[in-house]
Amino acid sequence: MPKKPIPEEPLPWNQFWRSKITPEDLIYYTRLIFAFIGAAIALAFNFWGPLGLVGFFLGVVFVVVSYLIPIYVLGVNPGEVGGHGKGLMKGLGTGLLMFLVLWFLVFNFVYYYTALPP
Repeated sequence: MPKKPIPEEPLPWNQFWRSKITPEDLIYYTRLIFAFIGAAIALAFNFWGPLGLVGFFLGVVFVVVSYLIPIYVLGVNPGEVGGHGKGLMKGLGTGLLMFLVLWFLVFNFVYYYTALPP
């Protein structure tokens, strides 16, 4: 006698966000959160000068990861956001600009206050 498949229970975080926000908004907010995280890491490791390019690529990696997290961890169906291409582009400019603005502004403030003579 074949076994009945066990119905999959939705993950607790999926149940929470599905009743609150749309999948497009989830991808957008995830991008903003990862922009903050990426800028903090770039500042913590002091990526400037030639290493600034490493910091920029770190921002690009975080933008791509910020799309993969909602799709594969939070269970967003790519069809709900118009496919993989449209989902990857949703909030891309905002995420990159948020990363760069935070990185530049905070780095300049930190450099300014640490370079002041005593």
